Amino acid sequence: MKKTIICFSLLAAAMLFAAACSPAAKEERPVQISAGNIKVTATDAKGGAEAVRAIIERERPVVDSVRRPLLGHAAKTHDKFRPESPLMNFAADALLHMARKKCPAENVDAAVTNIGGLRDIIREGDVTFGSVYDVFPFENTLALVTLDGEQMLQLCREIAAVGGEAVSGLRLVISADKRLLSATVNGSPIDPARKYVIATSDYLSEGKDKLFVLKQGHAVKYESMVIRDLMVEYITSLEAEGKKLDSNCDGRIAVEGR
Repeated sequence: MKKTIICFSLLAAAMLFAAACSPAAKEERPVQISAGNIKVTATDAKGGAEAVRAIIERERPVVDSVRRPLLGHAAKTHDKFRPESPLMNFAADALLHMARKKCPAENVDAAVTNIGGLRDIIREGDVTFGSVYDVFPFENTLALVTLDGEQMLQLCREIAAVGGEAVSGLRLVISADKRLLSATVNGSPIDPARKYVIATSDYLSEGKDKLFVLKQGHAVKYESMVIRDLMVEYITSLEAEGKKLDSNCDGRIAVEGR
């Protein structure tokens, strides 16, 4: 009888990774993570499925204990879509707020992050560590990028060219064919003679996701400030103030004619 072999990544490595990122373990990050495969061999598909299911169920309580802690509450479901959306606006506003809080001497002007980095939505009701992890699963860290006025304009053009990204402190008007028509920073036109400090991720600071100009700026990366942890802190602070997570579309990226 032909044997069926099923291979999957070792769950223990994923749990170690997730536990190290939980609110209770921010200061205890692993120095090394290893993973491997377990071969599950069965004489038929049913046997293989049962073997896989048994391992998942064995490890589920540990994973659930990491995901369960309640951070806050969402007033409504925050979805993601271009040119702007409640989730995108929340992520960018929270990033700008936390960058200014953590780096007050840097005079951060605006924040930019990418819709592609938001891997899930935030649903109405309880916001747990697990739901935040689902949206921000990567180990991306805070980066502050300084751009001159022309580079700032180019960043706005590149945001327009992809149809919009998550921004805070910026307001853009773009055409239906994704050209930049106008841009302001904190209500003022972009000044070619001044410098602008942008809060973003270390990933985008390398010019990824077609935001090429960020790589041309001067980047300072804060490797100890994982963006997911900043989001956790921000949501927790909202809850402490009796506030719900409640972001809206406000026209910060407008498409002409819509």
